[in-house]
Amino acid sequence: MAISPAVLLVELIMSADRMVQSAQNAPKIEGEWPPAVVLGHVSQVDEQVWLPRVTHMLEAHDSGQSAPQFTWWEPDPTATYDTFKDMSLEQASAELMAGRTRLVTYLRGLEPNQWAAQGVHDTFGQIDVPALLIEALRHDEEHRASLVLTLD
Repeated sequence: MAISPAVLLVELIMSADRMVQSAQNAPKIEGEWPPAVVLGHVSQVDEQVWLPRVTHMLEAHDSGQSAPQFTWWEPDPTATYDTFKDMSLEQASAELMAGRTRLVTYLRGLEPNQWAAQGVHDTFGQIDVPALLIEALRHDEEHRASLVLTLD
């Protein structure tokens, strides 16, 4: 059974909120990114990966072109750390929620047939918009886990 766009939009907001909540109680672990950097990274991925990829998929779909090809890419981890290491948790939380809101606002404007826009990812294979958003949610949970894991 396919997940409805409305459910995906709610999950995207709730996932970001869960991440912010987890970051507020996250232990500082030597050698790991501080919580503000984790939130900053996720906000960058929303802006630099998910939103542009949905846009490319829609452009191809709407113009009748073949599905765009994607490779695995994330923002440079060193640059991410340098950007967010001195940012307060409140600022990083605001960055994440603002970016996530931009993504959800964009997605809310899609026509029903646009949700079927396709892309081909080297790792995920043939994906449509909902499948890409499931990967975004999976990415969120991977990083949220880093905020709640404690090694005893």
